[in-house]
Amino acid sequence: MSFAAYGKLQVLLLRWNALTQIEGNSFEHLLDLRVVYMNFNNISRLPDALFHNNLHLSILELSHNRLTDIPNNALESIRALKFIYLGHNLITNISFAQFSSCQHLFKIDLTNNKITHLHQESFAAIWNCTIDRLDLAFNKDNVISLFEKNLLIYTPNLTRLYLHNNHLTTISANTYFPETLVRLDISHNPFTCDCSLAWFQNWLHTTHVNASPFNETLCSQSSFKEIVNLPLEAFYPGDFCGINAPLISGLISGSVIVTLLGLLIYRKRWWLNYKIFLLKLFVLGYKQQEEDVHANDYEYELNIMCQDGDDDWVHGVFRPALEERMPHLQRVAYGDEALRVSMYYIDAVHHIIETSYKTVLLISNHCVDDAWFITKVRVALEHVNETGLDKVILVFLEDIPDERLPYLVRLFLSRNRPNLVWTEDHDGQDLFWAYFEKSMQTNPQINHVFPI
Repeated sequence: MSFAAYGKLQVLLLRWNALTQIEGNSFEHLLDLRVVYMNFNNISRLPDALFHNNLHLSILELSHNRLTDIPNNALESIRALKFIYLGHNLITNISFAQFSSCQHLFKIDLTNNKITHLHQESFAAIWNCTIDRLDLAFNKDNVISLFEKNLLIYTPNLTRLYLHNNHLTTISANTYFPETLVRLDISHNPFTCDCSLAWFQNWLHTTHVNASPFNETLCSQSSFKEIVNLPLEAFYPGDFCGINAPLISGLISGSVIVTLLGLLIYRKRWWLNYKIFLLKLFVLGYKQQEEDVHANDYEYELNIMCQDGDDDWVHGVFRPALEERMPHLQRVAYGDEALRVSMYYIDAVHHIIETSYKTVLLISNHCVDDAWFITKVRVALEHVNETGLDKVILVFLEDIPDERLPYLVRLFLSRNRPNLVWTEDHDGQDLFWAYFEKSMQTNPQINHVFPI
């Protein structure tokens, strides 16, 4: 099919010709073509770039064919297109990318197709078009059943929207409708008249949009039984939706969550205090405190107390890192190796705590059930009470459930005494050592004694 001899042709009528296909170069010589009627044929597909030379085409009538889709590049050159009619075809899905070049597009007719679902992104391609009328009615075979709440956000100039004779059951709360909209036809849809549709019913009564005929939109069988088969206009939400149950339920759930969160924060307050301190330390740094007692006044600058099961970690991880980061600490006692063998064990523990500037207690799952280690904790806290100085630092080597922590450890934490948590994270270790170094600067006075 060639129209080379009709180069000045402006209107082309090919309706009722039983056409089944169109050749890709059929219209290439019709440079002045304005209107094309190819309706009432059997065309199943449009060739790519069919209208690439028809820059002035403004009306394209393709209804009553067998089209299943529109190739993305079939219309890419028709910048002047204003009206396109695609009704009574077999289109199941449309992305509207086919119309992205049609900046003056005014009307799209997609009635009587097989479209079931339109996505918000479907309209993104025509955000710069001046779409005034969109007709999606009578998609009866598979029927449009879902209307996304932001579906029309890319059609800000839309004034007429036709959705009648589909299968819409509801309109989601706060669905976006363009301010320019003046005509909305939703008749002959099986709407469920319940509280989820209340907002839409209230909107219909307050907006300037003409949504008649109301009497042709009946409440479906899934509606409140009192208004089944009655027109949509007979549905008054105030008669059925006096209490916003979801809102009340949400408030109750929110209160429960806040209460549980408060209890959790209270239970984990020592951990949260530690994390907040580390954040302040990382962001703001710290000022060195004036020392109350100097490390040189003691036999040991630092005393590390642990359970036997943690010796490998002390010598394999903690000790090398301490020597690397704080090489000025030369007098450090590790575990029981520094205890005086000439003394009874408890006396030796007393002595090394008294002669150490700082004592670090390493807390792990190994030690919480060890009676000898708990004795060391008690002796250390007694010494803090006697001297009135914060000389003890707790270091947690792993996460330990609160219910497993010994009473003395929980008592120590409740008084917000220095405590650190070891982590395998590199940044966390930097913060750990920054806090550790700060704690080694001074032995501040305590405000409260421990009730041991």
